[in-house]
Amino acid sequence: MTASTTTTSNYGPIYPPFNPFVRHPTSPLGKVRMILCSSILLPIRLTGAILTLSSCLIWCNICSIGCSDLSKPYSPTRRRLLQGGCRVFSRILLFWYGFVWLRESYEIEDREEREKQPHPSVVVVNHIGFAELMYLCYSDGCCFVSKDTNRALPFIGKISEVLQSIFVDRGEGEGGRSIHGGQQQGEASSNSNTTVQNSRSHTSDVSSASGGSVSNAKSTTEKILERAHSPPGTWPPLAICPEGTTHTGHVMIRFATGAFRAGLPIQPVIVSSPFSSRFGYDPSFSCANIVLHVICLMTQPMNHLHVKHLAVYVPNDAEKKDPALYANNVRQKMAQQLGVECYDLTWNEKLRFERMAKARELGNQRLAAKNGGVVPPMPVFTEDAFGNPLVEKVESGSKKKND
Repeated sequence: MTASTTTTSNYGPIYPPFNPFVRHPTSPLGKVRMILCSSILLPIRLTGAILTLSSCLIWCNICSIGCSDLSKPYSPTRRRLLQGGCRVFSRILLFWYGFVWLRESYEIEDREEREKQPHPSVVVVNHIGFAELMYLCYSDGCCFVSKDTNRALPFIGKISEVLQSIFVDRGEGEGGRSIHGGQQQGEASSNSNTTVQNSRSHTSDVSSASGGSVSNAKSTTEKILERAHSPPGTWPPLAICPEGTTHTGHVMIRFATGAFRAGLPIQPVIVSSPFSSRFGYDPSFSCANIVLHVICLMTQPMNHLHVKHLAVYVPNDAEKKDPALYANNVRQKMAQQLGVECYDLTWNEKLRFERMAKARELGNQRLAAKNGGVVPPMPVFTEDAFGNPLVEKVESGSKKKND
């Protein structure tokens, strides 16, 4: 991965030479393979996924019988039953999505040494799609911090509620700050009160009806702190994607600080999903239609998911006092282990590359508000994530003309 950068202007952030938010296009050979494989794989996998999701939903409904308030911790027996079933269904679902084999590794290879580490309540992972979240549900029985719009997803919304995920309406929040709680590194908090006041009206109406809680940035942080400080086993482990949005996985973007404000140890996990640029399909879910993306995943003979559990990160005194420092140091370690660069990019920058014009306009408005009313120009990317040039250099031609 190249370390060179591209900057938009004095007002804009620094980008990598490739677009970190737009997936790698599928080659003609890859499209032909998808068509050939879809006739066999797609019907089988789609049917299997629907049956698995239906079974998981039924299991969640059974396990939540008698729970009038899902916002309170479950009894140990109920929690074990719920997590046990959802872990099995999550692994089966990954199989139907084409993730037949999972490559798992650990920074600390000796199992006895790993067991000597603290057992954090919070897991942080880089965000390239939904496969890593299903994996954490399978491996650790995690629930999640998720945007409120995911409630509307068939099956997933109800399952996430019963798993006691924290739902957040990022509506008017700053660049992903509200979804993960807390102020992002380097961002001022002067707009936080406005964010709370402008949260969509349905927030308070639905928060008491489910295990997850729809909340603004401040109360989201409080929810995270509550779970982080609770005795072990009170709540399911909480998986947080501190980047606040998905990307292609070839960089590490800015971390929000909500997961780090407790000043307690956390469990970093890094994931990657390699694929062939010649005939493969990019498994990352960024700026894409979710239905088409799932279908395309199912047409692949095999999708790859590499997961590495890093050593539990125990903050020092300086990191405990400074959540931004804590978050940045964890991000640096995760990026180093992944072999990628860190960039000061957020959800705001990603919005400009979304498929919907409304989202692109929202991105321009947010960036203009941060830059004194000036909308930074769009960056020019010179290569793809594999280092292949996208723009021909014309410097030599210009020199000849000048001569």
